[in-house]
Parts: sequence; structure tokens; C-alpha cells
Amino acid sequence: MKAKTRNIQSRKKIRYNLIIIFIVAISALQFWNLKTFYKEIKIELPKNLFKSQISLPISEITVGKETVSVNIEETNALESNNGDQNSTSATDSGTGDSTDITNKNGATETTLTGDENAFELSDAQKKIVLRLMKLPEEDIIYAYQAYPETGYPDGQNWISTDVVSVVLRDCGYDLMELVYKDMSEHIEAYPMDQKGSKNLDKKSDFRVVYFQQKFFQRNALELPIDFNPDDPANLLQWQPGDIVYFQIDPENPGKDVAGMISTHKNDKGIPLVIMITKDLGKVSEVDGLSTLKASGHFRYPYPELNQ
Repeated sequence: MKAKTRNIQSRKKIRYNLIIIFIVAISALQFWNLKTFYKEIKIELPKNLFKSQISLPISEITVGKETVSVNIEETNALESNNGDQNSTSATDSGTGDSTDITNKNGATETTLTGDENAFELSDAQKKIVLRLMKLPEEDIIYAYQAYPETGYPDGQNWISTDVVSVVLRDCGYDLMELVYKDMSEHIEAYPMDQKGSKNLDKKSDFRVVYFQQKFFQRNALELPIDFNPDDPANLLQWQPGDIVYFQIDPENPGKDVAGMISTHKNDKGIPLVIMITKDLGKVSEVDGLSTLKASGHFRYPYPELNQ
């Protein structure tokens, strides 16, 4: 009996020893593999990782001397390609010369002191500016009127947001369709509680000031709303064709009014605003940045890096 017990214990000891030897062999093999195939990899960030090789969009410029010009020949070529020559044709376009944006005193360009870098408006902004500058010449009066067939005004009765939507439409950006699509897909992002209804109205929602402004907050380049004419960097942010909303009643955003930055400036070099309100009675060029508080400031379409 004792001999049998010793044999069992001996076999168990042998098994334990074999298991230990097996584990040691596996560990040695893994160590050998690591030592043989291990290769140190060093990752170094490129020295120019944070240096852009392309120009920043016009909204990001922070330097001084800036000349804003609209080249009529280039813009007419764009209009011809898009089949829309009539919407943004410019006066004296037959000369083929470059027409600079002028101020109220007849200066041919607007400049700020600084380095020698300069920029031009993007092609899209050129078209928008040319269309915008024609509005004060048109027979447009302030009056609210619904347009159930067209959505857009088909007569002379406009409200403030029509300045933005009609100018953009005539330059190829159908705000009625764009706003409706964005609201349909992201209705939770829009202040439907202010409307008092969850139902969308394609033909009128895009004319509602807080819906229009929300669309640009989501889809345009949002710019500063604090205006400081004594700060050249701040002044540079307010470009012709920019969309601006002004606060009339802080408690009621539905009373905000819309406008767009003109190419003209007052005698202090402050950009004027083209807009229409009940008080103005018609589309006018006014000193809005000096007298009103901006509640929104946008550039649309969103500037591309290669512009």
C-alpha cells in the first residue's frame, strides 16, 4: 500500500515538474520573440505641422492694409457661365476695367494701414455685392405681404429679411429651399416654440428673422457682433455683402431686423448697411453699425480656403 502511494506521489511530482518546465519554455520563447522582432519606432511631428501652405479665408485676415475691389469683367464671366447675366450686371461693364468699391466721398478704395498684403472678395461675394448695390435703386417699400405661390416677394412689398433672401436667390442660393431642408432635417435646432407651432411652412419660414438667423448660425461663417471702429482688426471683419441682424427688442428676437453690409462708408470710414424697416419705409443705405446693436453677423456662402 505504501509503495502504491509513493508511486502516485512520484507521478504527480513528475507532472508538476513537466508543467513548470513547459511554462518556463513558453516564457523563454516569448522573450526570445520579443528580443528578436522588437523594433523601436520613433514618431516625430513635422516641424511645419501647424503652418498652412494655403491662404486663409477672407474672414480670418487680421492684417492691415486691405483693398476690396470688384472686377466687373471677371464677375460678368461668372454670370455668363451660370446663365444669369441679368441679375448682377454692372454699370459700365463694357469697359472691361476693374471697378473699385467706393465710399460716400467718391474714394476708389478702402484701405487700412498695415503690411502690403491685400485681398479681394471671393467670386461668390462679388456677385452678391453687385446685386446688393442695385437694391436702393429699385422701387421697394416696406410692407408685410405673404407670397403663398412664390415664397419670395413678386412685388414691391418687402420685409427686412427679404433683402437677404432675394439677393442670395439672385446669386444662386435659394434660401427658401435651403432653410426648409435644414429645418426638416434638424427641426430640434430651430426655435419652433417662438413660432408656436411644430409645422413647417416652406413658403414663409425662411422669411422669419429668427429662423433665417438660425440657418446662418448653422451653415455660414459666424463673425463678431461687437463693432469697434477704432480697432482696425475688428473693422476688417465687416466686409461688403456680410449679413447682419440688429436687435430692436432684447425680449423679442422676432423683432430683429436684417441687412447687408454696403460697399459705401460714412465720413468716419464705418461701413453702411443696406436694409429696409418700417421706419425707413423703403430699401435704404443707413449708418446701422453706429446706431444699432448687432445680434448676428454672418458671411454666406462659407468661404473656402482656396478662394
